[in-house]
Amino acid sequence: MWACLHGLIVFLALFAVGCGGGGGGGGGGGGPGPQVTVSGTLTFDSVPPTLSGLDYASTTQSPSRGVIVEAVQASNSSVLDSTTTDAAGGYSLTVPQSVDIYVRVKAQMRAVGTPSWDFQIVDNTRSKGLYAPFTPTFDSGTAAQTRNLNLPSGWGFPSYTSPRLAAPFAILDAVYKAFQKVVSADPGVNMPPLLINWSVLNFPTPGDVTLGQIGGSHFNLVTREIFILGAENNDTDEYDSHVIVHEWGHYFENGLSRTDSKGGPHRIGDVLDPRLAFGEGFGSALSGMMLDNPTFINTAGSGQSMVQYSFNLENNFFQEATEGWFSETSVWVILYDLYDSTNDGADTVSLGFAPIYDVLVNEQRTTDSFTTIFSFIAHLKQNNPSAVAGINSLLAGESITTTAVDEWDSTGTEINDFFDPDVLPVYSQLTVGGPSDLLCVNGSHGMEFYNKLASRSYFFFQVVTSGSYSITAVPDVDGDPVIILYSQGVRLAREDSFPPGFSETLTLSLNPGIYVGEVYEWCHVDGFGNPGCGGFNGQECYNVSVN
Repeated sequence: MWACLHGLIVFLALFAVGCGGGGGGGGGGGGPGPQVTVSGTLTFDSVPPTLSGLDYASTTQSPSRGVIVEAVQASNSSVLDSTTTDAAGGYSLTVPQSVDIYVRVKAQMRAVGTPSWDFQIVDNTRSKGLYAPFTPTFDSGTAAQTRNLNLPSGWGFPSYTSPRLAAPFAILDAVYKAFQKVVSADPGVNMPPLLINWSVLNFPTPGDVTLGQIGGSHFNLVTREIFILGAENNDTDEYDSHVIVHEWGHYFENGLSRTDSKGGPHRIGDVLDPRLAFGEGFGSALSGMMLDNPTFINTAGSGQSMVQYSFNLENNFFQEATEGWFSETSVWVILYDLYDSTNDGADTVSLGFAPIYDVLVNEQRTTDSFTTIFSFIAHLKQNNPSAVAGINSLLAGESITTTAVDEWDSTGTEINDFFDPDVLPVYSQLTVGGPSDLLCVNGSHGMEFYNKLASRSYFFFQVVTSGSYSITAVPDVDGDPVIILYSQGVRLAREDSFPPGFSETLTLSLNPGIYVGEVYEWCHVDGFGNPGCGGFNGQECYNVSVN
């Protein structure tokens, strides 16, 4: 317990995820008898990120929108009424007269029916308890009363001197802006539940997440949760809205659209696997779209007074040397320029969010190819023929072909190989029963070979008749190929049975359709860091066929 001003929330409780009352309107009051209304506005301390770090001197009190507020009877902890704050942070609860109660605020936004969502901020270092601060106990009285509640940041210069109650609600506010824009494009959307893990112990060291060793703010592809940094004097991200929405963008891809990204380490300027390039570029672009702000800032350092990195989504001037279909910066420039209403340079098109959203949740989700800039642009052009000239201008500005006829660039119009002939064509088209194609890979574009350009080579083929089919990769010398086959983002099978120098054959039953696959060198991907590979990053080639 600590000192406070009247009306401020001063306790912090953690509840098991999913427990407690819901939102979405009043809970019917506290039963028969005289009742009164307790109402007010819920706000949180909002600290703006700037190019000089977090600007605590400019802290404002922002409305906490769409969160669950409950009236709880102090004697038995029963929920007397529950509601959800409105767009101005307003709440109203109906309770019995002359009862000792407290008001509890849950770091949760939930709506049932259509549209629907359930976003919760939990503490990964305390058994994923839901953040739920509450007021001191007070008498409900015999007349309506107003209780305006503010969640403080805890900042006391030159450090945090009290609990950071505002932090979970600052994170929720960024998410609120994001999902509201989604709902405006699709009023019938049903979003999967999402846990967002934040703790003051969350430190940028990989390890045990229950101890706060989260390795950086990220979306976990396996558990489908978000983890947000909170380490004071190192890296706190609760006020870095672009970082939060970027990670929420990965949730969006996984839950509403599709991503074939392999994830993993990447830095701005890296030459990436095009699936990773699209996913990371999309996340950054989406943050600008949802926040209507192209300036991406990630604060860090002592007193949160530094900027770890920042960039403007409108341009790619500082990464022109690596622009292309393998660049996350190229992807974010194209996507953000497609959205925004500011036309400059190569940007002559302003589609807004809805056309972009439509492709992501429809054609991009079911494309036969991998999810890359090629699949997105091919379908965007099909859906928006009047915008093709403007779209092509953006592509040309980022050194990406403007004449690809489909998501495969099956006519081979892409010529940007980043001085590496192994990466083109983007996909090799195989014919069942036809000759083999020579597909080559290498590990020369980054220390983490498995998610960089040229670490994998892609192929596709069409099956007309149901039956058993075999994909064979024959190494030209002593390579150790691995084959993986997919159908619309779903991995069907993987083959890696023999040692280096031997062929690999993947055999399985297939129905009519188009299938996409990848072949790579074991030492470049699965064996990275294996002593037997010795840091090998040289070229390996395979004759690949399907029969």
